[in-house]
Amino acid sequence: MRTPILPVAALLTSLAACTVNGPREPAPEPSSPSSPSSPSSPSSPAEPSEPSSTAAPGTPAPTAQAPSTTAATMPAPATTARTPTTASGEEALFGTWSSAACGPRKYERVLSLAKDGSFVAEDRVSPCPPRVVCVWSGIVYRKGAFKRSDRTLSLSVSEGAQRPGAQPFPTTLTIDPSTGVLAETGEGGDPCPYAPADK
Repeated sequence: MRTPILPVAALLTSLAACTVNGPREPAPEPSSPSSPSSPSSPSSPAEPSEPSSTAAPGTPAPTAQAPSTTAATMPAPATTARTPTTASGEEALFGTWSSAACGPRKYERVLSLAKDGSFVAEDRVSPCPPRVVCVWSGIVYRKGAFKRSDRTLSLSVSEGAQRPGAQPFPTTLTIDPSTGVLAETGEGGDPCPYAPADK
């Protein structure tokens, strides 16, 4: 009995065609022998993520407050009011002095010394009585300046007129070193002392 050869040959031919036409896997690329493989850099560790703050609904977000700075204030320098300085013992001379009748001067003489070095003098020759009309007041007024030099007080008259009955006005007064009392030289060299009238 003879087996038919033609059908078997046709079957083999179809199987070979399926094998040739089927999908093929790509061939691996050949590695270059001349280029060395570069070392792989270590991977950087992943940075930790910041925790996200979650605020409750309706709660205002906190605001950053700037640091409070306090301006340094320097204390103002203390100021001291200056008062006019006077020589030692001269402060006791200021004020009003009175000298009673002495020698040929038969009336009271009043002398007022001010801190600015000025003076006012009154020669009460014949004061007009109260509630009486007089030709003049009976008082000789003088103004001027004074200056102390050790135990002597110099008087310089700038305003004033000589009246009948008035004695010459002294140009100097002496100062007692122990008591500070003023005195003018009277007739015959006798002193005519002054006493404080407002002390």
